[in-house]
Amino acid sequence: MPVLWMSENEARDFLATRAEGRLATCDAAGQPYITPLNYLYREGKIYFHSKLTGRKLDNIAENNLVCFEVSKVEKLTVSTDRPCACSTRYTSVLVFGAARVISDDAEKAVLLNLLVEKYAGGKAFEPVEEKHAADCAVVEIRVDEISGKMNVDPE
Repeated sequence: MPVLWMSENEARDFLATRAEGRLATCDAAGQPYITPLNYLYREGKIYFHSKLTGRKLDNIAENNLVCFEVSKVEKLTVSTDRPCACSTRYTSVLVFGAARVISDDAEKAVLLNLLVEKYAGGKAFEPVEEKHAADCAVVEIRVDEISGKMNVDPE
């Protein structure tokens, strides 16, 4: 089961095509917390929206260093005669960086509209106005390090 490392460009391309990722934060005591979320990858940064309060935002306020993971399971391989030969074929990307909550409502509105556009799948939608952007948080993750790998079939 060869594991292949992706180039940085391949990892960025994979990140740009997926719909859901998992955000890892830590509180002041070092307790990890993982949140699945929808996201936007744009110009080398990751964006997501959130309620104005909550554990992930509390953690980011305490410690803005985060890890973000995106993966895709391709298939499971099962061996009934050799249990240790069971495996998962996958593609995964890990991002390490620093998060910040965006305070400018105009910038938030632009990013929220890009998020909705990504998930609307080409359907028309009511644009998010600046006044509505104030009702939620938008977080930006600066990508400091990115890596990706694939566990592929041996052929």
